[in-house]
Amino acid sequence: MLIDYIKKRILISESRDIDHTLILSFAALTGIGFVMVTSATLDYSYQKTSNPFFFIFKHSIFLILGLILASIISRVRLSFYNDYGKLFLLLSFLLSIIIFIPGLGREVNGAKRWLDLGFITIQVAEISRLFLMIWVCGYITRNNINDSFNKCLFMVAILSLIIIFQRDLGSVILLIATFFSLMLISGLNLKKFFTYIFIAILAIIPLIIFQPYRLKRIISFLNPWDDPTGSGFQLIQSFLAFGKGGLFGLGLGSSVQKLFYLPESYNDFIFALVAEELGLLFSLLIIIIFFIIFLRIFRLGNKSRQNELFFASNLTYMIGFLITFQAIIHIMVNIGLAPTKGMGLPFISYGGTNLLVMFICIGLLIRIQIENRQKISQGVQRSY
Repeated sequence: MLIDYIKKRILISESRDIDHTLILSFAALTGIGFVMVTSATLDYSYQKTSNPFFFIFKHSIFLILGLILASIISRVRLSFYNDYGKLFLLLSFLLSIIIFIPGLGREVNGAKRWLDLGFITIQVAEISRLFLMIWVCGYITRNNINDSFNKCLFMVAILSLIIIFQRDLGSVILLIATFFSLMLISGLNLKKFFTYIFIAILAIIPLIIFQPYRLKRIISFLNPWDDPTGSGFQLIQSFLAFGKGGLFGLGLGSSVQKLFYLPESYNDFIFALVAEELGLLFSLLIIIIFFIIFLRIFRLGNKSRQNELFFASNLTYMIGFLITFQAIIHIMVNIGLAPTKGMGLPFISYGGTNLLVMFICIGLLIRIQIENRQKISQGVQRSY
């Protein structure tokens, strides 16, 4: 009896185990983000609010909320998301449409992307994108991937169209890239995959050509020095940040570009700020950490598939693609390999809806790890 009790306790303990390498990687990025946001916002915050710690305080609140969210979500069984997938699909569209109701949506620089709740402002595309992909993960788990693809694509196309009206092409590109990557790794027919990828690209091109501000970004990306004080200003300032930083950086807090030269240095261009203050070597370290996260997440996805937890596997891959593509887009924009686009660096950029979504993803990954351990434990218990 005693031996059986000890075995049982060991198995319960194992069922609560998590991938510590993955969690430490997330913690490292979050810590780096807190330090860099502090460095980036002290002067800016003082000028805007007369309080140098205003943005740090808000960022800290989002971090605390994120930790609470991750803790709660890690305790919710994955079957809940699978069983209520249609509810997540409905919420995805409702959240995206509700901002067009007068008094609820908040417009900034001509873009209506935010839901103003008074005490907090939410960028709805971040949440609606995650909710839709949760439904997609469940739907392709219950149905054959090639048979279910068209319906999933239709839902993604509808949400993308709504987000286009919010003037947020970057979120659309991230959604489409995550969706098609998940379809590919889930076994979608290659001919169908490449056909629809080609169609998606053809659909995006007119959205760029026939929108002057988007076309201007493309032109300035190709040669920012054509308009150094206008559309090319941000990219040139980002280049200067990388150039000044060199291998080892100017030192933490010593950035010149953040002093009102590099717009959004605490958010859309925080990677350039890291390069200026901490240097190329530290910037490469951040890329390595993201690569480790990518590998550990896909290791978890493969493990889930081996344990026949197919919904967990699809959910893991989706989260891996979501985090990785967002990081790649942000870094490419900062180094001039992609047109300027407002997209933060996961876990590092200034807090907000995206930071909360990233912590939701952490909670889901912890839950997936727990259920994998439980599945292994159940198999061991049956063997006894």
